[in-house]
Amino acid sequence: MRTVRRVIREKAFQSLFQLSTDIDCTFEEVIQYSLESELDMKKEFSLEEAMKQVLPQDKNGNQIVKDALDYLSILVSGVKENESVIDETITKHLKSWTLSRLERTNLLILRLAAYELLYQKEIDKRVVMNEAIELTKDFNDQKASKFVNGVLQSIVDTQS
Repeated sequence: MRTVRRVIREKAFQSLFQLSTDIDCTFEEVIQYSLESELDMKKEFSLEEAMKQVLPQDKNGNQIVKDALDYLSILVSGVKENESVIDETITKHLKSWTLSRLERTNLLILRLAAYELLYQKEIDKRVVMNEAIELTKDFNDQKASKFVNGVLQSIVDTQS
């Protein structure tokens, strides 16, 4: 079952992927695109309506939708605004790799998780790591998830 935070992270990843291919889009546009990717394209949805549609049915009340949109926006803007620091952190923990060699999917998932580890201290590090691993399995494969886990574990170990 998809949790609210899982949906938020998935949509943040999709938004960051869109931003990495179309730099002329705004944060709001890519968030809208990511939310609408699961919806009937014949209808127009506000951000709130789209978020309500993609969240689990038992978790889509007005306050949850607002909080989910707020956190989604924080993740997307936070990753982009802090990209250089995040990339420096990731680079320090790559063994025999460079950022330019990483698949875009893995890089974006690492950036998203590293942002949460570095800037969202109230979120449990194990949850962040687990979500990143699951996203990697969904958007890449098992082998890539082990790589992402190793890099994130190294980041966590140096923070302790």
